[in-house]
Amino acid sequence: MSRKSKRKMTLEEWLNEWYDLYAKPNVKQSTAVSYEGYIRNHVVPAIGNIPLSELNVNVLQKFFNDKRGTHSPKTVSNIRMMMHSAFKTALMNDLIPKNYVEFVQIATVEKKEMRVFTRQEQQKLMVALKYTDEQYAFGIFLCLTTGIRVGELCGLQWENIDLNHGILKIRKTVQRLEKLKDDGTGKKTEIVIGSPKSRASVRDIPLEPEIIKEILRHKEKMNKFFGESITAPKEFLITCKHDTPIEPRTMQDIFKRIINHAGIQKANFHALRHTFATRALEAGVDFKTLSVLLGHADVYTTMNRYAHVLEDQKRSAMKNILSVIIPDDESEI
Repeated sequence: MSRKSKRKMTLEEWLNEWYDLYAKPNVKQSTAVSYEGYIRNHVVPAIGNIPLSELNVNVLQKFFNDKRGTHSPKTVSNIRMMMHSAFKTALMNDLIPKNYVEFVQIATVEKKEMRVFTRQEQQKLMVALKYTDEQYAFGIFLCLTTGIRVGELCGLQWENIDLNHGILKIRKTVQRLEKLKDDGTGKKTEIVIGSPKSRASVRDIPLEPEIIKEILRHKEKMNKFFGESITAPKEFLITCKHDTPIEPRTMQDIFKRIINHAGIQKANFHALRHTFATRALEAGVDFKTLSVLLGHADVYTTMNRYAHVLEDQKRSAMKNILSVIIPDDESEI
């Protein structure tokens, strides 16, 4: 903890100390990069020079109101969550009398409209994947049929495929992130291979024979193009170079080219995951099982995200219920 007194310490000084001492050593690089950007680009220029002793709810509310006028509700919400954590630690260190951020009001973050492929689009995509010349189209097929995220796909190694027991093991994820410090290379970003999004994201997904067949076909192609060493246990499933995963952005570009060629309306890569989840619920898979397959932190996340899918099921349930309440044979009344 800085020896600077509470009266003299500014918000900028505290946030920098909190970031270096509490946040950066204990969060993922992606989170640390976000925190550093929020502090440097948003908080410091606006209210960083204010002493902690002069902070109050009104100062913070005005700050967030101003941000609301220039940034998305999601960005504002993320800044608020970061500052809440920083102020919580400041409170524990007796630097402030209360966590003022708790009393700040911000706009509710509205859910983005979910893009799910129609059955017809899904069929078009499957045909396109079958006949495309794109070398890594298999990755798109695997995401559509298992619901894994693009970063999880890029992090897959051959040792994560248990063909004997039919299991796909999600253990790593790949991201391109801003570097936390200058290493002298001049590059501002780097590929980071880390753990999945959450503890629940570390999971095993059963593989059906149809998927195993495509995995073996992909393996045969990789061996043909790059030699059998490219499919050694530690090598990445989707790659063109030893010990090097393909980047998520590359997979996203391939995806865009394939759906464009197939005549499918614009969609982002995550639509594959949404489509998998939607088809699962339509097939009668329960929310708990789907939550585990998707690697969500809890079943409520899955329910909140995909509850709309059950509209047909709800109507069918109501029909069945009313058939009991209001029987067709009026003599039973």
